[in-house]
Amino acid sequence: MLRQQFPFCLMSVNITHIAIQALREECLSRECNRQQKVIPVVNSFYAATFLHLANVWRTQRKTISDSGFVLKELEVLAKKSPRRLLKTLELYLARVSKGQASLLGAQKCYGPEAPPFKDLTFTGESDLQSHSSEGVWLI
Repeated sequence: MLRQQFPFCLMSVNITHIAIQALREECLSRECNRQQKVIPVVNSFYAATFLHLANVWRTQRKTISDSGFVLKELEVLAKKSPRRLLKTLELYLARVSKGQASLLGAQKCYGPEAPPFKDLTFTGESDLQSHSSEGVWLI
């Protein structure tokens, strides 16, 4: 099975942008008002958005060439349905705490409502092969 690498750093910068934009555009206002908190809501929203991205990346076998499209779809979803993302995170963390799923690991809970979370492989800079071009090293 071909395993695609997950561009963690690149995606985290983009998800930070999505979270800040969602806050600025008042997409998170309802949830912030409900909880009477801002920072915890934004933090949870960030984690929920990342969880959704990780799930899409793994289950749909996305690659770096898909990242622009994936991020655009993620931004639309995040701004349109922030509560749905937050609820998914809440349910996922509840499964993790009950031992029915592992954090960023394979899902142990089965059923129609259980999203198929799979293991992610993170790649560091030192794991990538370098290519030389006229004495300049590209990673």
